[in-house]
Amino acid sequence: MDVPSYVPIVGWGGFGLIFLVSGLFSIIYIRHYRNQRYSVCSSTTTAVISLMVTLSALALAPVDVFVVSVMKEPDGSFKTWASDNATRERVEDAILYTYYTLYALIVTFLYLIIPFAIFFYEEDDEDISIATRVCRASKFTICFLGFAVIILLAGAFIPVNSKPPSGDHTAWVEIEYLLHSLSDTKGENALCFLISFISLLGLIAIIVYTSYGMMVIPIDLIRGRRDTEEELRDINTRRERNQERRQRLERRYGDRRTSAGRYRDQQDELEDEEMLIQRSERHLTVLRDSNKSFIHRCSLLWWPFRVAIAVIILMMDALILVSLFLTCLDKALHSDGPKTGYNLSKSVLPNPIDLILLLCQEVFPLDLIIFVIILMFFMWASMAGIKKIGIWFCCLKMYRIRPHRTRAQGVLFMCMVMMYILMALNIVMFTLAPDYLSFGNQRYITNANETKSCTFEAGEECIPTVTRALLTQFTYSFWFFGACYYWVTWLFIGIILVSVVIALLKKPTSAIEGAVDSSDLEDSDDEPIQT
Repeated sequence: MDVPSYVPIVGWGGFGLIFLVSGLFSIIYIRHYRNQRYSVCSSTTTAVISLMVTLSALALAPVDVFVVSVMKEPDGSFKTWASDNATRERVEDAILYTYYTLYALIVTFLYLIIPFAIFFYEEDDEDISIATRVCRASKFTICFLGFAVIILLAGAFIPVNSKPPSGDHTAWVEIEYLLHSLSDTKGENALCFLISFISLLGLIAIIVYTSYGMMVIPIDLIRGRRDTEEELRDINTRRERNQERRQRLERRYGDRRTSAGRYRDQQDELEDEEMLIQRSERHLTVLRDSNKSFIHRCSLLWWPFRVAIAVIILMMDALILVSLFLTCLDKALHSDGPKTGYNLSKSVLPNPIDLILLLCQEVFPLDLIIFVIILMFFMWASMAGIKKIGIWFCCLKMYRIRPHRTRAQGVLFMCMVMMYILMALNIVMFTLAPDYLSFGNQRYITNANETKSCTFEAGEECIPTVTRALLTQFTYSFWFFGACYYWVTWLFIGIILVSVVIALLKKPTSAIEGAVDSSDLEDSDDEPIQT
């Protein structure tokens, strides 16, 4: 039987709308951080498209939930058009192939296009020809591509988990059938293995950046920025110390100043510091003068609203923490252990966010809006963490992310980190709302003619989402990843609590944060700070 026209119109229409919004957000986000003077059209386009594709993969989950939920009536019976297995499989296959297409594009961007763009612009020199830059960038990109190929081959040949748990065999049989129907080929197993690996790296990035950003945003909103007069006094103190160091340096080396290499190095370092002091002083002076204006005095009325927003964010942080804790505790008590990836066939403990999404699903598209809000909150926290911490690799700070001052390579690295984080948000959202992402608000009729919410115990009476099938593939078939996701989630909860202490102990944010940095010494400083 044909699918009613309203199903693809509402489902895929909503996905298309989110796709366009994701593109608009990606454009604004990248343009906000890129350095206009050093920006390159191709690198900006690469960053925008890669972010848009990753956001679209996340946005497919609520569409998937809507499609499977609309197949059943509130009393638990299938609708007429959905009573045919072939019709249901056709609808689910469309979502599954969309997921595979988006995942393939994400892997292509992460291990081919973005690395090539990064190394291509690292060789940006007038004396180096385009052909030479392409050749050098290709050599480094092959390393990324080779790594991805190794992971794919490992996923294709590593045997998947097929051992039934010791508990409820009925639920396990349904999960086993779900996995076999999803991936019958080595290629699909290989792609799922690579996506599982990417999600694990993304969870590590979430621990580093998102956990800190979740706490630093509300605390910074409440505390505000440092007073400009106080910072100007600190600048004068820094200048006096710098001058004292230069005098001691001259007295120490005496007549050997011109021949001593160490003297020249230290002298250059002190001169660079003096330039930074002068820049900071100029920006702070401009900002102090603007603070005396009538518009700035009126903006002080914004402080109570800022505190109210901070309180709302803290409440959302608490709600996320409680939901994560309850799901992890539920897995600890009622799952079948690490050998099944801590797979939970039926939720026992109540989960606040899960319950909210299930209730809001009765009023479409309220659940979609709340789902997107939660995703945007995680993205906001991740961006705040990246901005505060910067891009690090092997304990080395590679790039500092600043609005309108981040170079092309830094933007691409930032985009790569965000892609890993967004891929890991699939795991986080599944932990926050396991029932919602598994069956939506579907219900089924028991043998006693009772209507219950769907779980895997219902067998063929319920239709699991493609999102749940893929996540089960990630966490159960390759149980090592499922166990890692579980323990990393506990670590994420702990790091969030630690981040509260760190954010409180840190000094308030500078009034000119992001306007002055040592990396600007090679650039001119003609543009005043934006007040």
